[in-house]
Amino acid sequence: MKPQHLKINIQDEISADQLKLKYDKQANQRAMYEQENKFSKSTGQPYQQYYVETKVFYTTANIGSDCNDITFINAGTTNLVIAEVPLLPNQSLRISGNRGELDTTQYQLTFATPINTGNQLIVIFTYNDNTGSLYTESERDSNVQF
Repeated sequence: MKPQHLKINIQDEISADQLKLKYDKQANQRAMYEQENKFSKSTGQPYQQYYVETKVFYTTANIGSDCNDITFINAGTTNLVIAEVPLLPNQSLRISGNRGELDTTQYQLTFATPINTGNQLIVIFTYNDNTGSLYTESERDSNVQF
């Protein structure tokens, strides 16, 4: 005798139409949720919207920020210098602006060893949608020089 949880009940099968209805209902509920939660209930102010981009560097480079918040993480095994600040392995440096500010600094990255043995820097950029970037995404990407 099969256990109850392994039995298939034909009445439990869902047709494509029913799946579409369930999907539409879920999409409508999500849209309603997003609309209801666009503004803070306590202050009435809109929530700050942002998105995050991550890049990894293995060699010396100039890194254009053009973002509100930037974090440098030395994930390698060699020392590095970013904006004249030395970072040992597993150390990080975070530079963040106030709401509505945009950091346009070009950061100079230099590894202690010029060869790519143990060099790895992870850079996390945080962009605010409400502030708008001074550059388009392709212009921003062209500011990163290898």
